[in-house]
Amino acid sequence: MKKISLLMGVLIGLLCLPISARAAGIAMARLYNPNSGEHFYTANTYERDHLKRIGWHYEGIGWNAPSSGQPVYRLYNPNAGDHHYTLNVNERDHLKRAGWRDEGVSWYSPTNREPLYRLYNPNAKTGTHHYTLYSYERDDLIRAGWRNEGIAWKAVQSTTTDYVLLNAPYINQNSAGLPMGCEAAVLLQSLQVKGYARNHTLKTFIKEMPLAADKNPNHGFAGRPDIVMSGVYQSIFPAPLTNWANNYGTAANISGSSVATLKQELRKGNPLVVYVTLNFAKPQYGNYF
Repeated sequence: MKKISLLMGVLIGLLCLPISARAAGIAMARLYNPNSGEHFYTANTYERDHLKRIGWHYEGIGWNAPSSGQPVYRLYNPNAGDHHYTLNVNERDHLKRAGWRDEGVSWYSPTNREPLYRLYNPNAKTGTHHYTLYSYERDDLIRAGWRNEGIAWKAVQSTTTDYVLLNAPYINQNSAGLPMGCEAAVLLQSLQVKGYARNHTLKTFIKEMPLAADKNPNHGFAGRPDIVMSGVYQSIFPAPLTNWANNYGTAANISGSSVATLKQELRKGNPLVVYVTLNFAKPQYGNYF
């Protein structure tokens, strides 16, 4: 499910947050081809950047691999344009006999670390297999009709020590002439991460933002996003922001969630719109809506 999470606070903050400062091993980039439905995995940054230039979506780090261990083989089907990855020599050799090209060892698997799951889509012609470190992604795909094929290989990091890069687009409210347009800017970033509202710039997107005629941010944006207004609490609070977001995709208001819940949403690939104090300063309290 594509979901965007919103939580309550004071000022829009960062879209993507680190889950941990440490990530061991060799980072395996994960990319997605929106035309074929294939996911591709590589440790080669040149290969990663080339695919990004020709239209693949970079989805961040899929997992970390060790520098040695059991070899994981990569094969290519020149007829379907699809790749397959396997730890199994017999499977590799069977695919070679069926016409797949052996592209050698792509990475290594540790013998005793975190399981990385393999799934199969019986309805697809390309992108038929998917590999993921995350059990919740595995379970989501199983519910969608994919077949669970068990553990493909192992990864060196656990799901509690990795980090998430959602590769959000950079949208600058100030360069758009919208000094009070932070909520709209970060919401548009979040939507575009999930594939929504990509035909919009911030200037076109903010024209569709609900405004509060009574200047109550619980009802819409209070004031104007293009100017600073004295005596007006210029903001749009999570409930109306969520309602606006649902015009384009699927969003949820998770105000009051714990930090652990926020990290879990990021691990699921869901961007967060977070309200924080400016520069994370100590909060100042007053009477507001």
